[in-house]
Amino acid sequence: MQAPEQPSEGYRRFLGLCSHEYFHLWNVKRIRPRAFAEQGLEREVHTRLLWAFEGITSYYDDLALVRSGVIDAKAYLTLLAELITRVMRNPGRLRQSVAASSFDAWTRFYKQDENAPNAIVSYYAKGALIALALDLTLREGTEGQNSLDDVMRALWQDYGRTGIGVGERGVERVAAEVSGLDLTGFFDQALDSTEDLDLARLLATVAVELRLRPATGAKDNGGCVERFEPASPRPEIGVRLAPDTAEARLGVVLDGRPAQRAGLAAGDLIVAVDGLRATAGNLDALITRAAGTGPVRVHAFRRDELLEMQVLPEPAPEDTCELRLDADATETRRARRAAWLASSMKQTRRPES
Repeated sequence: MQAPEQPSEGYRRFLGLCSHEYFHLWNVKRIRPRAFAEQGLEREVHTRLLWAFEGITSYYDDLALVRSGVIDAKAYLTLLAELITRVMRNPGRLRQSVAASSFDAWTRFYKQDENAPNAIVSYYAKGALIALALDLTLREGTEGQNSLDDVMRALWQDYGRTGIGVGERGVERVAAEVSGLDLTGFFDQALDSTEDLDLARLLATVAVELRLRPATGAKDNGGCVERFEPASPRPEIGVRLAPDTAEARLGVVLDGRPAQRAGLAAGDLIVAVDGLRATAGNLDALITRAAGTGPVRVHAFRRDELLEMQVLPEPAPEDTCELRLDADATETRRARRAAWLASSMKQTRRPES
């Protein structure tokens, strides 16, 4: 039997957006933070729970597509790998916790500048990865008897049906009650620290292998692969170009990377690398060509001033995620993967206290 045709990348992303907003009918419209329920709309309202209300929704939007059969498992893992890549490429994840990102949404997340990738983490993207980690932690800890699905059903019964707002630690409490697990350590790390989640170990419990490797180019966002191929890190200087321009204008200069150490800043326009004209299309190639012989001579305009700097490229970091279906995993792990990617309609029952 021939596999169903997969939607195009653009249409798949549109379906993910529709799925996200549809899920909000339950998670935000009905299940909502107590802070939103008790305070009016005339001023900013702060809550540490946006990791759950936007992050969990962001987790389920693409998961719903594979569970409904719109996309297959490989397409879903491609989307998941790209999400992990986006989080790993922002140094801000090591500076701001997700709980802080949620609470400071009005003052930081919605007032971003060119330094935002270095300073903040997205409660949408990192929140979705926390939801994934929580889901897999529950499945592993209860030997497949409970999952994040059960937590969401319990939240619906306690809060969605009643209209009562969720307290600041309400999601954590319900997750522990539903599963019977002590999740204190999990939530302390995931929400209140800036440590990376151990996604490789957790995904292995559902027969999915994870590898981080250097990017091969600016458009390489990772994905789902049949096998892990050897990766050679390319030289780079740690910048992101401003979008929608043919010029090599710097949109972001990443903390601690060669461009920043040399003195380049967001907004600078690189016009030449080792005497050759630079554009958005050839900057990577020029850096690669000039690297290996020591510092690279870079000319850039900062407003009307022409600057000359010596930039020493370094190997690209391992921040690009690849996922792979593990065909050699145990039957238990492969069965757990099938359950994870399938819809569950079972009734949620909490352990007796």
